[in-house]
Amino acid sequence: MRPMRKWPATSRRAQCFLLVFFFLSTPLVFSAEEGEKRVIDEKLQMDLADHFFKEGDYYRAITEYKRFLFFFPQSVSVEEALWKIAKSYFNGRKWDEAISASDYLLKKFPDSERTAEAFLLTGLCFKEKKEYSQARLFFYKVRKISPGTPVEDEAHWQIASTYLLEEKWKEAVSEYNKINKNSKLYIKSQHFAQGLERIHEIRQKSPETAGILAAVLPGSGHLYCERYRDATIAFLLNGAFIWGMVEAFERKNYVVAGILTFFELGWYSGNIYSAVASAHKYNKRKKQEYLDYLERGSPTSIGISLFGRSPVISINYAF
Repeated sequence: MRPMRKWPATSRRAQCFLLVFFFLSTPLVFSAEEGEKRVIDEKLQMDLADHFFKEGDYYRAITEYKRFLFFFPQSVSVEEALWKIAKSYFNGRKWDEAISASDYLLKKFPDSERTAEAFLLTGLCFKEKKEYSQARLFFYKVRKISPGTPVEDEAHWQIASTYLLEEKWKEAVSEYNKINKNSKLYIKSQHFAQGLERIHEIRQKSPETAGILAAVLPGSGHLYCERYRDATIAFLLNGAFIWGMVEAFERKNYVVAGILTFFELGWYSGNIYSAVASAHKYNKRKKQEYLDYLERGSPTSIGISLFGRSPVISINYAF
């Protein structure tokens, strides 16, 4: 009987490899029929983008709105998609991108019904960028194309708010007084206008007086500005250096005296500069507190003491 022939190991591995290759390259056959393919239509794509927008996921919303524009460039909803891209950038605090998106919308649809809103959004972006003059240019456009409408009143309000941020009180009062009596902003605008007409009654500190007092007696300028801790530090520090300087001169230790004099000149001049700066900070803080008081809309008399240490004025517009 002939012995069974053994295949080399390398030959067996080659056979296994071919078997696996054949298996993988052969298409699989399913008994079930192939399911229907889902086709994304205009409504489904817009709904997806709107979903992300409502959820506050503005960057995904922008992506989906742009996908909509790519797949459906002839859709009647193109204008809406462009507008929502601009709003998404605005809500995402991407001011420059929002300005560009709004500008593109108006170029593509120059007769858009959203023109006033687009100008308003652009103005708000410039306001957030602290470019107040540029912001007013767009608010003026809103006012011009929307006479007698709530949007015009909103434009007056926003113009006034930019003047308020620049501390141009008279100009702000003028804009507040232009708001229509039937507007929901009228009562608050009148409250602001009347309050700003009396803003000069806020107690202020003179920077010149603070500087002179600090020069005469270190620390007294800070005391005048009601910065008691700083006043104590300035008085003790300058007093210690002056005492040491005098003692050194009396003992004829001129090297030490010179060193102490050098440092004391720095502390002394710094004390004067700090006192002047403290007066400016005091005045700014008091104005902020007063404006915060107006923002709260309290009907109480203006002459009362004010609250808050570092309030922030927030004038928002909801789209």
